[in-house]
Amino acid sequence: MATFLEVKGVTKMFGGLAALSDLSFSVGQGEIVGLIGPNGAGKTTAFNAISGTHPPTSGTVRFKGTDITGGPPSRVVRLGLARTFQATSIYPAVSVEENIYRGAVAEIDASLLDQLHNGDRTRAAVARARENVEGVLETMGLAQFRHTLAGRLSYGYQKRLGVAVALATRPELLLLDEPAAGLNPEESAEFGRLLRTLRGDRKLTLLLVEHHMALVMDLCERIVVLVQGEKIAEGSPAEVRVNPLVIEAYLGAPEYAHA
Repeated sequence: MATFLEVKGVTKMFGGLAALSDLSFSVGQGEIVGLIGPNGAGKTTAFNAISGTHPPTSGTVRFKGTDITGGPPSRVVRLGLARTFQATSIYPAVSVEENIYRGAVAEIDASLLDQLHNGDRTRAAVARARENVEGVLETMGLAQFRHTLAGRLSYGYQKRLGVAVALATRPELLLLDEPAAGLNPEESAEFGRLLRTLRGDRKLTLLLVEHHMALVMDLCERIVVLVQGEKIAEGSPAEVRVNPLVIEAYLGAPEYAHA
């Protein structure tokens, strides 16, 4: 499996404290990989370093063979890497359709002059963006809510919309920051099935941070475990769930090793 994302020796300092320390791992094209660890382990910091939101102090991040260390995020998105956030990052006062369109306009690459004059290139790009929005609405099961204000959606559908906005940028690699946070077990299982479908239908590679262990163990093909900014384990779900270091530092309950 070809390496799609490579994180090598990434360290992130805040003052004299290391939020990440010499973190290295890779994600193969088409994989679903989980990044887990207790609160404060550095998972979101890792996402910020990968996506260019907060550049690492040292180390490198490569995506599809291109060095993307330090971003900026707009360049990273154009290369095909998108992310969601822990909180629902939507515009509550506009419609579901408009939220997704705001993600889709990232692909409009016409010059400012052409956009100001609504030139041929701009019109063609807008038409592609609108077509993209329709596809995302259908894929994410949001078509029935297209005219609903995003703030009026249930929390579960707001989480879907956050993923939909990221999908509208046409990513090849999607970073999901706690996509099942706040969902009940049934909603979480449904979300997992949706993510697996997205991987197949849209040929996505997925890297997710998640505390919902049932989802992680069922969905992910490989798991990277962080504790206090350092990687302590990496492997398949079966390997991670019985790793003594992981059980002691994160999973906690010994009986989980047999779950």
